[in-house]
Amino acid sequence: MNRLFSYPAKAILIALTALTLNGCSDSDDNNGGTPVEEEGKYSAVLCVGAWPNTAYYIADVPSLTSGTISLKGNGAEMTGKVYAQDIIQKDGFYYHANFGSGRFGKYHVENGALVIDKEVPFTFLNWSSFAWIDDQTLVIFGEGESEGRYAIVKVADMTVTTGKLDLKAKPTGFDGYSIGFAEYRDGKLFIGYQFSSSDWTQYPNMPVYKEFNVAVVSYPSMKTESTITDTRSTTPGGPIVYAPASFQDENGDIYFISDPVGGYDYKSPSAVYRIKKGATTLDPTYYFDLSAKTGNGMGPAMWYIGNGKAIVRTRIAGTSIDADHSFSVIDVKNGAFIKKLDLPADKGERMVNAVVVEDGKAYIAVNAVDKDYIWEYDPSADKLTKGAEFVDGIDYILRLEKTK
Repeated sequence: MNRLFSYPAKAILIALTALTLNGCSDSDDNNGGTPVEEEGKYSAVLCVGAWPNTAYYIADVPSLTSGTISLKGNGAEMTGKVYAQDIIQKDGFYYHANFGSGRFGKYHVENGALVIDKEVPFTFLNWSSFAWIDDQTLVIFGEGESEGRYAIVKVADMTVTTGKLDLKAKPTGFDGYSIGFAEYRDGKLFIGYQFSSSDWTQYPNMPVYKEFNVAVVSYPSMKTESTITDTRSTTPGGPIVYAPASFQDENGDIYFISDPVGGYDYKSPSAVYRIKKGATTLDPTYYFDLSAKTGNGMGPAMWYIGNGKAIVRTRIAGTSIDADHSFSVIDVKNGAFIKKLDLPADKGERMVNAVVVEDGKAYIAVNAVDKDYIWEYDPSADKLTKGAEFVDGIDYILRLEKTK
């Protein structure tokens, strides 16, 4: 399995060579309604080739547990329409804001092709995070002109309302905001962020401000009611347009994980935090230092699998955020490490949406050295089972999605 590219090559790729989208248009067949049913219940975003000669596809996944997944006669090409990794999928629709080409679009797969439902001009922010208010209202977050910004999107017709987030002033030596996780609960948005620097002359030793913040924002006024600040870690989960770093459990408690190395901080630990139902502060009784339990491991992504447990995609901290990854199970409710899953090393970069949860089981796509499989993990039996295999020259699994 070949590695696509390493950071900061990806940042340069996004900023300077973002793929060009088609012009604004509406699908005559769909008009923003229910997408045409595809064969399977799941999809995978796949890459063929190595940068700069890469092609991206959305492939139908007939089964997670058996058979093979190939692009032969199966795969809607995304190349030239959507940058493949930073997308939002909901109910069979795919959403993508391409800052480089100035388009924000809604898409679906129909008869083996990626269909443009609607695209609108959009250059207000370079997105990194999002939250769903309801099935028809999406709020996206990111930076624009060194400001923290948001856009409220009514996805039925792709109407967009924009505004500036009221965030803490940037300290001396920092010129931007890095927006991390976002969760919506009971009329409030919880938006993680930290201060950032664009001085790449110091790479890889970028300036790090030793704190993160969580803005508590009232919706729909988008007024910041309060700010949570913590100095024990940095980089509060994200960018989640690539992979999730937070969730709400059955009780309505919010959990999020920090990934300091994602912000070039090689000293702070990766930790899980909790904001209890009804609260607007961190739970003072809860702090789970993941790094201390995993030999300085960092958690760039986290998926809730139910019953108080989560899977964390874990990287050993070092000089690259694109080092090999593993998958670990944690008791997130009680703040305890359970085990590292006995899976092949997950090769390559940080930004992979690798897990789908279905019927109490987790399905994990692993980019291995040789053969690539979806693995079923049954937490009740603590059992791993090899499932469907990716075949026929697929170079990288970027996303695994449940579409129905």
